Amino acid sequence: MEKLWFGNLHGVEFILIPTFYISKEQQEIRKEKMLPSKEYFPDFHASKYLVSEIFEESYKESLNFNYSVNLNIQNSKDGFIAETVVENFTKNGAVHDDKVSSLSLACMNKIYPISYKLSQNGRLESCFHHHNLVEQFSKKRPELEDFFIGDISKSYIDFFVEKLSDENYFFRQMQSGLLYQTLFINLEWFHKKADWRERFFIYSNSFPLEFSFNAEQNFDDSYFVETKIFGTLSEKCSLRELLKGIPIEDEDFEENIHAEIHIEYFTNKTTKQLHEVKSSVSIWHQNELFQKHRLHLTQN
Repeated sequence: MEKLWFGNLHGVEFILIPTFYISKEQQEIRKEKMLPSKEYFPDFHASKYLVSEIFEESYKESLNFNYSVNLNIQNSKDGFIAETVVENFTKNGAVHDDKVSSLSLACMNKIYPISYKLSQNGRLESCFHHHNLVEQFSKKRPELEDFFIGDISKSYIDFFVEKLSDENYFFRQMQSGLLYQTLFINLEWFHKKADWRERFFIYSNSFPLEFSFNAEQNFDDSYFVETKIFGTLSEKCSLRELLKGIPIEDEDFEENIHAEIHIEYFTNKTTKQLHEVKSSVSIWHQNELFQKHRLHLTQN
């Protein structure tokens, strides 16, 4: 039985000591046990998630994309491999009906499933057997060309093959999206006690920027732990640099952007599995919202 030590009890006639006493240290240990481990484990991810993405820009109509992500996590001699299939795309509630969008989706469908090697803490580390994707598309290309005919379609397919064949480019494009940055989280984030700095992609076809992050958690729900991640841009970047995707020498930093990242993770207290993610990336320029990208991912 633990001993409780008291001092300065002069004049005290009665002390009530709860029979079920939990120290602050014990409370922290209990909370820690409700969180996912720092190292990746295959049950962290469910086999399927439903995703909704919304893009908002000043003076433009919002775009809403819905789709599903199927995951098959395998433990191989090379480590954990995440096999992914993205399907059931809709845009603003309707199936893509324009030729370019249909062709783009058709090209991607020909190379699924796409496999990635995961790092020890759960991040995407590299494409797994990238050459298989190139070979697979080469075999299925005639099926596309039978359906999508004409010079424009041929030019797009040639462009797709060129980018697919560049392993570094292809992996960077897949890795840098908000979906995979939040779905394949660094599991150490769940255990951060102090602020930290890390690079994050916030705009398509651009470069990652350094953010200052902090985390807080809520254990009040009976079934889920809520982990909130908040990040603010900690380096200088102009809007022109962000759009071009390259640093510009002697850039006018009065044109700097301000950016914030908000991510909420809901993990099961018992299984430690990821149940839901709510995230947003907001970019301001000259005190005006340039773009807000929201993503909601859930098991159901």
